[in-house]
This record gives sequence, C-alpha cells and structure tokens, in this order.
Amino acid sequence: MKRVEKEGWRPLSRVALLALALAILFLGIVVAAAMGFRMEWWGYGRSLVILKVAVAGGGISVIFALFGMFQTWPGRGRRGFILCVVALLIVLPALATPLYWSYSKSVLPPIQDITTDLETPPEFWDAPTSRLYPGAKVAEQQRSAFPDIVPLNVPVPVHQVFDNTLALIEDRGWKVVAAESDEGRIEATVTTFWFGFKDDVAIRLSPTEAGTRVDMRSASRHGGGGDGGANARRIRTFFADLEARLGH
Repeated sequence: MKRVEKEGWRPLSRVALLALALAILFLGIVVAAAMGFRMEWWGYGRSLVILKVAVAGGGISVIFALFGMFQTWPGRGRRGFILCVVALLIVLPALATPLYWSYSKSVLPPIQDITTDLETPPEFWDAPTSRLYPGAKVAEQQRSAFPDIVPLNVPVPVHQVFDNTLALIEDRGWKVVAAESDEGRIEATVTTFWFGFKDDVAIRLSPTEAGTRVDMRSASRHGGGGDGGANARRIRTFFADLEARLGH
C-alpha cells in the first residue's frame, strides 16, 4: 500500500544535511590542528597541512550550504534552510582567519623578523631561540612593506618607560624571559591565541636628550614564507598601548 504523505509535508534536503556535517567536521579538524600542535603531537609543518585540508573542506561546506539554501528557500518544497544557515555560521568565522592570513602572506614579503632599528636591531640574548638578524635583504623588504615601523621616542625617563613597558608585557600575558633595568633590555615570549605558536620579542630602551627611545624587535620561531604581517602589527599595537600608558 502506498504511503500517504501528510498535507504540507516536505522532505529534508540531503544537501543541507551534508553541508552541516562538513561544517562540523571542518571545525573539528581546525581544533585538532591547533590542539595537536599545542600538545606537541605534531610539528608546525603538519599543523599547516591539516589546516589546509580543513580550509578546503570548509570551502566545500560553504558551496553545499549555498546550494542547499537555494534548494530549501521557503516555498521551494524542501526543508533544511536553517541547517544551511547554521553551517555557514560555523564555517565562515572560522575560515576568516586562515584566509586573511593566506592573503596577507601572498601580498607581503616572506619575512618574519621585524625591528624598529634596521641598522643595529635589538639582540636576543636570553630567548630560547636566540638568533642573528637575517640581514640587509630582509631589512630592505621591511622598509618597503612596513615603512611605519620606526623607533618610539617619548619624553619620559628611561626607568619610568622600563617599568611601564614591563607592566604592559605582563598585562598582555607574555612570558618575560629577561628584564635588565640597568641595560634597558627586556625579552619576552609571545604565545599566539589559537595555535600556540611561539614568537620572541626584544625591547631596548636608550636615553635621549628629550627622554627615551624605544626599539622593539618581534620574530616568529616557525615558518619560512612570512608571518602575514603579524610581527609588524604586534609592534604597532604595543607602541600605541605604551604611548597611551605613558600619557603621550
């Protein structure tokens, strides 16, 4: 005997279900890539491979969700429109960061050691991955890409700037590696929020006739194709916060 469908009954779209399933899988892979690196189950390279797979899956989920929305639009005879919307709400915010990072790397030079002093950059003495500055080629690429990354000069005594700089570092949750007030030198390690990548920061304070010159160097430990502008942004925002803290 043939099944009699209730009046108004609409079948659930398999495309909508698949879109939601892929979205959840995508989110799980992204979380796994980050957690695996933080737990040291795999290294930086493997994390990036996993993230690329996740982004590809996320893109497919978006395609299915958009097609599913067209298929289940109110009045078209199929259910599942809300599932497609939920899938997009899961995928799009999570896709934004890696896509922006990928775009930034494509338009910025492949450098990841940024400093306000390109002639005599602050040195890493105590950071776990102390390293020499890459040299003139990187300096020239930085000049072209980030001309605004320059020393900060403030009309405040060195000891006062030192105390406020150290306090700002601690407020940001960076791990202080060295703090030598007599040398005007601070080193710290920054752990990125999501993946837990480690970057190193060196800050040098020099007395001037008008007050204090602050030089800062921020360098990524991992990667080789550039940092997507992350280190330059770190210096900009840190200097802006320090100026505000000092009242200038």
